[in-house]
Amino acid sequence: MLRRRAGGRPTARIVVETAEAPAEAVNLSFEMPGRADEWLVLSAHIDGHDIGESAIDNATGLAVVLEVARRIAAAGRPHRRGLRVMLFNVEEWALTGSAHYVTTLSEGARDAIALNVNIDSVGVGDMLTALTSGFAGLEPFLLARAEAVGLPLGLYRPMHISSDHANFARAGIPAFRLVAGFNEPGAATRLVLTPEDTRDKVFRDALFRAADLTHEIVSGALDASTEEVVEWRRRPAG
Repeated sequence: MLRRRAGGRPTARIVVETAEAPAEAVNLSFEMPGRADEWLVLSAHIDGHDIGESAIDNATGLAVVLEVARRIAAAGRPHRRGLRVMLFNVEEWALTGSAHYVTTLSEGARDAIALNVNIDSVGVGDMLTALTSGFAGLEPFLLARAEAVGLPLGLYRPMHISSDHANFARAGIPAFRLVAGFNEPGAATRLVLTPEDTRDKVFRDALFRAADLTHEIVSGALDASTEEVVEWRRRPAG
């Protein structure tokens, strides 16, 4: 009925009726304090859509965050900074869970966060990419950690308001999203938010590669120097 005809394409008017009501969702968090009152926030969102399994988006991110937290805790080594694990809710609706968290932080609490490492949609594709939110000074650190574990890492610098890292970045906190299959047309990330986002699309080896890289980045950031952290906040002029 909507195909093009000699006179052009027909028009259609769609009316969507909805019902709205107050609702609450809970963000989850736990902390491993460091020697100083400084923090690295490792995050993933835990909500999804029931049209599929939300396996890629974002059970994979949750799995990586929990695995990295397990490794850090098992090592039992004190770090300069504390690790704050944040599992955000209502990401799929305008990044609401992380927006609430960031906006309720005091200025001092925001300044105490050295970095947000946000894991969203990994375990698929051939390549991991860090969406660095304009924080050019963060990129050499990320590349060095990727080289340390022998994994390639793509970089995408423009602000990409696609996950919870964006709310940290907009508040001036260095933040990036680690994502798989970015700009890979054939990668399974094209299936997120569809009924095809199911666990059979996720590969164990790819999931562990994401965990290995994330662990290397987090471990390095927990003990990075003050000079390094200052550099992470650098953005290109203009």
